[in-house]
Amino acid sequence: MKELSFYYMLRIRFSGPVTNHRFTVRCVPRDNERQKIRQLETSVLPKESLSYDLDSFGNYCIYGYCHSPHDLFEVSVKGIAQTGLADSEYAGMDYLMGRYRYQTDYTRPGNTLMDFYRQFYFSEGTSNLEKSMQMMDALYQNFRYEQGVTNISTTAEEAMELGRGVCQDYSHILISLCRMAKIPARYVVGMLIGEGASHAWVEIYDNERWYALDPTNMLIVNEDHIKISTGRDYNDCILNQGIMVGLTQQTQEIEVLVQERG
Repeated sequence: MKELSFYYMLRIRFSGPVTNHRFTVRCVPRDNERQKIRQLETSVLPKESLSYDLDSFGNYCIYGYCHSPHDLFEVSVKGIAQTGLADSEYAGMDYLMGRYRYQTDYTRPGNTLMDFYRQFYFSEGTSNLEKSMQMMDALYQNFRYEQGVTNISTTAEEAMELGRGVCQDYSHILISLCRMAKIPARYVVGMLIGEGASHAWVEIYDNERWYALDPTNMLIVNEDHIKISTGRDYNDCILNQGIMVGLTQQTQEIEVLVQERG
């Protein structure tokens, strides 16, 4: 178990004033079997009208609306997380996993991913976790971390064709492989010690439990990770979504700091 202090900040500057700004923010971690959150503080500017609720995936959301003109939007979250409290989370019965069994636009395999999947042979009695770790190992050996070659719209198939990408790509590819193996799998967004931005990993279903794997770093998720949100793919876990009125350009800054408490 570890105690981690965390800070997440999103700042968007607009080149001119915007109005009628509606937004949804998913950047607040919640308690679960693996982590407990305390001393949580959130700030949203402007905060003209705010509400809070869970989405259909159980993610904590801040919903907001600002009618008044503004050229700055800022969200910050900080607190302390106790991590490494368990090795998995209760997921429920197998029949509840339907939405995590099927490919999405991000994870749907093409020829490259299907060819890569054909190398795997799983003997009878191999658990979902063991299968997933075998596929994660092969992905790690055949895929290279490189920034700037993919973007938030890149699919698992496109990234696999390139053979390079970032944590989002590693996660979408592993999810695609797991779903081809009939293993329910979901996308996770969170924070990690040593990362200056958000991080993505995967949870796979095995015997009514969610087990978390970090394919980018080739490891089982441990007490250095803080989970924020989950979904079928990146699109379900977007940290900030919004629409507004105004002919402006915008620049975005994100700062993430996770440190172990002494």
